Amino acid sequence: MLNALQRRRGNWFRAALLTALLIVLTITLGGSNTPDILVDFDKPSTGLARELDFKLGTNELFDLYRDGGIDRTSQLGSDLVRVWVGHRFLGTAVQSSTTNDIDWEFLHTFVQKVLDSGAEPLISFVSPPQWIFSASGAPSSQHESESLDNVGNREFGVYVANAIEQLKNRFGDAALRWPYQVWNEPNNHQNAGTRYACGQGSNYSAIYSATRTAVDSRFGRSVISLGGPSLDAIDSGAARNPSGTFVCGTASDLDWEAYLRAVDSEVAPDFLSWHWYGMFQIGETTPHDVLTNRLDWFEDRVYVTTKIANGRPNYIEEINLNGDLAVDPMLDEPINGAFLTSATFRAVRQGASGLLVYKGTRDPSGLSPRGEPDFGLWSSSLTDEPGSVFQALQLVRRFVKGPGQLARVIVQTDDLDALAIRSNTGPRLAVVNLANVPRTIRITGVAPGQYISTSATAPWKKGWFNGTDIPLPAYGLVVIANPIRGLPSLPTTERGASVYSSSCAQCHGNLGATSNTPNLLGETRKNIDVSHSRNIPLRDRIDIANVLSSRPHQKQHIVGSVRIKSGAPAQRALVIAAGSGSATSAWTDSSGAFAMKIPDPFAAPTSEPVQLVAIHPDLGSSLAPVNTHQSKTHTNLEFILASPDTTERPLVAAAFVVEEGQDVLRIGAGTAGTNLTVWAIDIHAGIAHKLQGDPSHAFGLHQALVRKNGSATAGTSWVIVAINPSGISSKFVQIEAAS
Repeated sequence: MLNALQRRRGNWFRAALLTALLIVLTITLGGSNTPDILVDFDKPSTGLARELDFKLGTNELFDLYRDGGIDRTSQLGSDLVRVWVGHRFLGTAVQSSTTNDIDWEFLHTFVQKVLDSGAEPLISFVSPPQWIFSASGAPSSQHESESLDNVGNREFGVYVANAIEQLKNRFGDAALRWPYQVWNEPNNHQNAGTRYACGQGSNYSAIYSATRTAVDSRFGRSVISLGGPSLDAIDSGAARNPSGTFVCGTASDLDWEAYLRAVDSEVAPDFLSWHWYGMFQIGETTPHDVLTNRLDWFEDRVYVTTKIANGRPNYIEEINLNGDLAVDPMLDEPINGAFLTSATFRAVRQGASGLLVYKGTRDPSGLSPRGEPDFGLWSSSLTDEPGSVFQALQLVRRFVKGPGQLARVIVQTDDLDALAIRSNTGPRLAVVNLANVPRTIRITGVAPGQYISTSATAPWKKGWFNGTDIPLPAYGLVVIANPIRGLPSLPTTERGASVYSSSCAQCHGNLGATSNTPNLLGETRKNIDVSHSRNIPLRDRIDIANVLSSRPHQKQHIVGSVRIKSGAPAQRALVIAAGSGSATSAWTDSSGAFAMKIPDPFAAPTSEPVQLVAIHPDLGSSLAPVNTHQSKTHTNLEFILASPDTTERPLVAAAFVVEEGQDVLRIGAGTAGTNLTVWAIDIHAGIAHKLQGDPSHAFGLHQALVRKNGSATAGTSWVIVAINPSGISSKFVQIEAAS
């Protein structure tokens, strides 16, 4: 299936990479100790994309979203969920053949579930409702294969405009900013029939054009983002029926690229969408072929679509290892985690806007709620633990969360794939093993740092990259992030920490002060629902449960030392293990040593990354340890402080701590500097609270409400310190709470 596209671009692309690789190896390595992967964070990626701006999500047929499916979608960190408004939806929602006799609340309920998961809906109007007549004069079958004439096209457009207006009435102006889409796989004979698949794509263009006219007439020109054509990306060519006759008879049957270009030249959708499955029939090919050759074809498709889109968004709207309706047993195996991980890297690299896995949820029986085999990668039951594919996608979702710049990566072998990102929070590299054997690979251009890996046997494992080589599990994924805070949290963790701080902390204690919250750690949504369902929305309850489950009882024991470059110890340096809103802290002794206990930042896939920072206002600071040693009971860290730059030092002034109530303190300070992180450290309890900036305040006010601790001394003495993005800190400002 090597086509003209690959001959035109793929071979040149690989040859250029190989040439660049050989030049680099010859100059820098002299041909010895050849690395498997070379990274240069100072150079741009070799792909089309330069900036990271990518959405990861799922397809959810309306009847698959039940029970814990919302929670799983949230735990994945989904940005975008495709809502199918097709024959299964219409078969339930449409009450009769009378125009607009439809239960709109049914659609609203499902869209609300998408919003509850923390994602944005991409709403696909896949087929016409019953009151629209087909070209034959019969009421619509409500399937995407239904043939419409010009009258039917206009009525379909009005139906879409009505649906969007109903969503606006229910969800406000936010609904006008959601993406909407017309039809599904019009070039696929099996799905949409020959009316749309055969010819030059003009019949699909007519549906889109009529919908565009109706929507613009209702809401104004180009207010609504209307996309398409939701294309099947498998080349069909002159497809034949089982009998050997041509499907399209004497009409043309365009290949994938020609169909897309023809439609785009006629109607130019606001965004382009298309589908990809790595295999065509079960047993037709080999795992190695799927993970190398066929993923190369996929990357070529992304490249071409990005070129055609020419600045417009383009989404891989359906993807999975295999599109065979018999459901390939490999869908749930680690190979699919490697497939979807590499596909995501390639999509990001070549400029796609997002990727939606088909489909999201599966019943614990292994079948869909309709009793059919399904493509789901995880169960909608929260008691049925998801497999390695789901957990690989969780790590991928965290890795590709922007913003950032894509950096240069050269991979020497075809059974590895890698993506490098440079952001304000630090550089990070992800590598996926496309082979079913564990191996150790060599990497150049990446500093030593902490890593996380996923595999079938160890879905969430941490370690330390020594700057030279790293072990890769079979079909496994490894992410190196230095500092670890450069790996973003899942959105559900960030939201949960924020909601907990504003809604729960005053009663249950701050998340950082775990002595006050032992009964909440690991709490399930079911139990939270029982006690708080009336006054906390579902989305907030999901997020709170996720953030609590990421802070288990067990602690990570951290010990280490802080030194200056000469090797001398840094006494009274402050070490902060920082999450998004709270942190644990410790002071070094006369030998520069420190010890602390922190919630394990990688105990669960929903855990919040913790950045470890060492600060001494007179000796400098370090945003990451330079070395670490792991044991069964401790993690030993070493920090080397960089000399302070007093010209860029932020200032802290007018610090205060006042009582806001019997159990609540307001802590704050004025600051001078830009993009500051400001911490207030309880000297006695060792808990640090991040102060929130007020962007409208003339003197850089940062403040936070903090619940008092129960001990006699806790909360009476505080140190406030500000840190800028370069790691340069203010002086320590100590304040006392009024007695």
